[in-house]
Amino acid sequence: MIDAAVDAIATATGYVGKVLDFNVSSVTSGGDALGDVVIQLEVGGTKASGRGVATDVVEASARAYLNAVNRIVRIQSRGQEREHDIGP
Repeated sequence: MIDAAVDAIATATGYVGKVLDFNVSSVTSGGDALGDVVIQLEVGGTKASGRGVATDVVEASARAYLNAVNRIVRIQSRGQEREHDIGP
C-alpha cells in the first residue's frame, strides 16, 4: 500500500524519485499511536529528506514522500533562478 501511495504521488506530480532511505518510528504508544516516517529521496540528482506523521503508516509515508518532493521542487527552482541570474 505504501508503494501504491508513493506511485500515485509520483504520477500526479511528475516527480519520480528513488527512495534512498526509509525509516519508521513510533512517536506515541497505544492504539492511536503516531507513526513518524522519514524518507530520503533523489530525483534527477537532487536529494532531499521528508517527514510525515500520522496514525496510519501509509498516510505518514505519503506525507513524507510529498514533503521530500516539495523540497526537491524548491531546490531545483532555486537552481534555475540562479542560472537565469547569471545570464550571458
